[in-house]
Amino acid sequence: MSDRYGLIGKQISYSKSKVIHQHMAKKLNLDIIYDMIDCEEEDLPKMIKKLRHGEYQGFNVTIPYKQKIIRFIDELTPKARRIGAVNTLYVRNDHVIGDNTDYDGFLGLLTKHEIDVKDQSVYLLGTGGAAKASYIVLKDLGAKVTVVTRSIDENKGFFDRVITYPMISPKDVSIYVNTTPLGTSPKTNEAVLDKKLVTNQMIVDLIYNPQKTKLMTYSKQSYNGLYMLIIQALKSEEIWFNRKIDISLSLLNELKEVIYS
Repeated sequence: MSDRYGLIGKQISYSKSKVIHQHMAKKLNLDIIYDMIDCEEEDLPKMIKKLRHGEYQGFNVTIPYKQKIIRFIDELTPKARRIGAVNTLYVRNDHVIGDNTDYDGFLGLLTKHEIDVKDQSVYLLGTGGAAKASYIVLKDLGAKVTVVTRSIDENKGFFDRVITYPMISPKDVSIYVNTTPLGTSPKTNEAVLDKKLVTNQMIVDLIYNPQKTKLMTYSKQSYNGLYMLIIQALKSEEIWFNRKIDISLSLLNELKEVIYS
């Protein structure tokens, strides 16, 4: 009987997670099924119950539930607790545990593209689960981070410096990191920033579908979120399957072809 895994989120038809996990299962000679679980918030306890009872062996979690699902699980790893968001769920010793491999994914994206953020002025757009993981990575790497949000009051506490979009001064920014879903397929004509705010700044857009977002076209130097997507997925598999995966450039390129074919 196949082991069962899945992605929990809302309006997730754009996601390529299933493609990655199915390809890796074949490569690792594993018999698994990976479901795309598009559900409402009130369904979250039911999904955790299925995990607890062994109907599923693990879940990934995406927008908009990375923080909302925490109250239904038993335990957070130190990394997930520090970030305050989870994207990977599994069971150990009858406990449902929440972990965060978005941290590894974003760190891997920066490393693979050789993006040095130390002492750079980075403006992080958005305040969701992916933003929190990216924020902790940036702080750990010594970046000077400003978080940009629509409402300052809602986001005090976790982030050190928070401003609203009208407060952006391009001359103060070296790198923009977009963690919002604005610009994701099929709404590819959207962008979280006006073009006038992007002059000589680097853009790191965590969106991977499309490969080049409208926001990315504003910059001469831009990177999408593909490596983050792949690396966080592989790190989830390391946890689920209890095995080390060599995340080489050749594997990243292989999965890139699978995703965009």
